[in-house]
Amino acid sequence: MSISKVTARFYVREVKRFAASVSQAHASGWANPAPRIEVVMSPVSGAKGPQNEAWSSATPSGEVKLTVGNPEAAAWFDSMLGKDVAITFEERPEDET
Repeated sequence: MSISKVTARFYVREVKRFAASVSQAHASGWANPAPRIEVVMSPVSGAKGPQNEAWSSATPSGEVKLTVGNPEAAAWFDSMLGKDVAITFEERPEDET
């Protein structure tokens, strides 16, 4: 069996907001203070409903933590707080790495 990608079901557990330093803001191209968030996601649990039982048994524990500086992406993650999201892992073509 060969698969080309894996999709995981996580929920956005935590969103922390903070401002970057002046040097970080200048490097990013955004005005000071540059917005930053830290997003923490955890695998869904079977307790959230029968549709999550298979997912939770395949990924019983884990964590994805991201620091996001793009304001639009930060707003999206903020709106997803407490909600389930899908994360797809797939190999990138060599010419894109």
